[in-house]
Amino acid sequence: MKKIIVTGGQGFIGGHLVQRLLNEGFFVKVIDDERIGKYKIQHENVYYHNEDVANYKLNSFDNETVAIFHLANSPRVRRSLDYPVDTLKNNIGTTLNVVDMALQIGCPLYFSTSSSTKYAESNNPYTLSKKMCEDIILMFRRKYKLETTLMYYYNVYGPGEADYGPYSTVIRRFKQKIQEGNPMVIFGDGTKKRAFTHVNDVVEGMMSMMNCPFVPDEVHLGNKDSVSILRIAQAFAPYEYIFEPDVPGEAQETFCEKPIECKHNVEEYIIEWVKNETKNR
Repeated sequence: MKKIIVTGGQGFIGGHLVQRLLNEGFFVKVIDDERIGKYKIQHENVYYHNEDVANYKLNSFDNETVAIFHLANSPRVRRSLDYPVDTLKNNIGTTLNVVDMALQIGCPLYFSTSSSTKYAESNNPYTLSKKMCEDIILMFRRKYKLETTLMYYYNVYGPGEADYGPYSTVIRRFKQKIQEGNPMVIFGDGTKKRAFTHVNDVVEGMMSMMNCPFVPDEVHLGNKDSVSILRIAQAFAPYEYIFEPDVPGEAQETFCEKPIECKHNVEEYIIEWVKNETKNR
């Protein structure tokens, strides 16, 4: 049975990935300090190690690991603006340790997580930390022949979306407002666009990546279509929305340069969610 390490495997994307790996017959070790992720799967072939990824030390079990998925990061641009030092320390510290782990194990596959903010300026702590992590990984790829793949995510949504309070993704934040009985809040005029991508499509892309005959330098796990925030709010009809002043530091548009095949449509997903929410009220 092949063994895989997933850092941040109790989070939104990590939880879905772990479930898929288990379905495919892998043994999975999850390293997660539970500062954000709480999701656990009851399965005999998954082991949860509760510790800060930056402090994790390898043991004899880890020597047989065939791949590391590194998903442990401080999320969200808006949150990073309020917690800049924490964001930089966590993202860079965890990445340095995971790179060292991959070198020690000699993993033939090493996957590092990155962000669609590749296409935005490094004008906030989140984007800056991601750029620094990329530079670290690329240096180890060139100098130490570490096989790495940079994975770029694009506004992932779907069942089990993480709740970061006011820092949640736009779709999750809109759901929160609706469930609280308040109008959705659009920052700015709603023209910002995002390549919303369903979590199941993202995980399918990650599994396809693992089955490649070579380790790709990077993969873009995003939808080919970008949708405006205003259209997203309108898909939640009949629920109301309001506009508030824009928050600086976010890109006007994120787009996926090399999109994956996506089976899910974000507006159809929202409409179905609204039906279920209305029915349960």
